[in-house]
Amino acid sequence: MSNEIELKFEINTNDIASLKNYLDQWADCDEAEFSASLALSSTKRSVSKQNLTNTYYDTSDYYLRNHGCGLRVRGCDDNFAKHFEITLKRDKKSIAGLHERAEFNVDLPDSVPDLTVLPCHALPNDCDITELQRNLQPLFTTNFERQTWLISFASSEIEVALDQGQISSNNQSIPIKEVELEIKQGNKNDLLNFAIELSRFNLHLFSQSKASRGYRLLNNLAPKQCDYALSSQCDLSKLLEFWQQNEEYALEVDDLEYYKQTLNQVNDQLSNKPLSNEPEFAQWQAALLVINSVKEFAFNEINTKLKLMLIVAINKTNI
Repeated sequence: MSNEIELKFEINTNDIASLKNYLDQWADCDEAEFSASLALSSTKRSVSKQNLTNTYYDTSDYYLRNHGCGLRVRGCDDNFAKHFEITLKRDKKSIAGLHERAEFNVDLPDSVPDLTVLPCHALPNDCDITELQRNLQPLFTTNFERQTWLISFASSEIEVALDQGQISSNNQSIPIKEVELEIKQGNKNDLLNFAIELSRFNLHLFSQSKASRGYRLLNNLAPKQCDYALSSQCDLSKLLEFWQQNEEYALEVDDLEYYKQTLNQVNDQLSNKPLSNEPEFAQWQAALLVINSVKEFAFNEINTKLKLMLIVAINKTNI
């Protein structure tokens, strides 16, 4: 079992080339330092590319999802061979685009899901594994190309993954254009600070996992607004949840007026918080005065950076 800690972003197509170039240069510098320190010549350790096919499973009544679990079988093409792996994720905690969860990964001989290879404590308490295995059915797929960079930053190693592909279900599909930052070793503070470095590439924090989007597509579910009643006692976690969910709603339905209303409520709340003295907040407030596009503002460096700074503040209070 591992504890997965990652940040998830959406990215615009026209920003992908610049991001890849930046990460290539960073990884090349890391590679040169790594090779020199070990007196190695050349084997690339920092950059890789894979084609990943993923099928997500559950029962007809969503037993796993209702118990906070997600189950998939992943196929990976590697040097003309196909490898398969079963993954179960559970106990998710999320703040905006920062996700933490327990993750169990076990190799499989083929693409058939086999729950018996997972440790018993991975599954819900009192789970009848035989019955669950019998009732499993495929629900949706995610198929994408993943390019990864292993980046040394401060005292951490961070894997940056660029995923491009699609989620498919019910003869429908939606695109995947995501950037994920995952701690391989190190700490959340380094992860967040590196994300702030990357915010220049107009990354939009994204709270929805591929699995949650797949379930939405499967059930033709519309995006949801967050109706949380903000007050002077609203803590930063609740504020970010309100901001993030309503921003994603406004993006999906392209409702500029609703988005402006959300941002004005966020502005009122942040004006009473310690972060209001930061120059980034003043820049964000100035940008609010000239907003004319949901997507342009949601993906804007100023907007993303401020949200990341809020997550940093929350992380410090939880240490």
